[in-house]
Amino acid sequence: MAKAKTGKKTKDTSEADDMIRAKQDAFLAALGDVGSIRKACEASGVGRSTVTGWSARDVNGFRTKVRVSKELFREHLQDMALERIKNQKPNDNPILLVTLLNAEWPEKYRRDGNMAGTEVKEMMADWKRWVKENKKKSKTDPGVTEAEEAHRNAIDEVEKILLRKKESDGKSK
Repeated sequence: MAKAKTGKKTKDTSEADDMIRAKQDAFLAALGDVGSIRKACEASGVGRSTVTGWSARDVNGFRTKVRVSKELFREHLQDMALERIKNQKPNDNPILLVTLLNAEWPEKYRRDGNMAGTEVKEMMADWKRWVKENKKKSKTDPGVTEAEEAHRNAIDEVEKILLRKKESDGKSK
């Protein structure tokens, strides 16, 4: 039984709008987490055709909300990239992550000759140089990299300095 349109929202219309908003919110939250419409549809239980319809009619400003959710996912990728860079090991390969950043945030990460593209090229060159330098084996212990040997040597030097300081403090008393 359809309600007559009187210019005011009926209880049925309001409930339907609330239900649409709730489904949209679930989809948009999932999209911000997973980054793909297909996966967001699966996670939220919303059909792909429903999402297409919301977008085509811009139901409740849906297109803008999708852009915001995609921005959240882009930021998630950037956060992941930064964490991986901080925890980078010589044999780790960032190519997949850089590729995803290129796809999701092209104006910042795609190699197209702009400043951001240059920054990515420089970052990759620095990373490759770092890997090459840190893969070199120690001349004194082939089972250890030069970086590991340098770390050990630094610790030994600090211990020697502390021992000399302790000895000199003991003599001055």
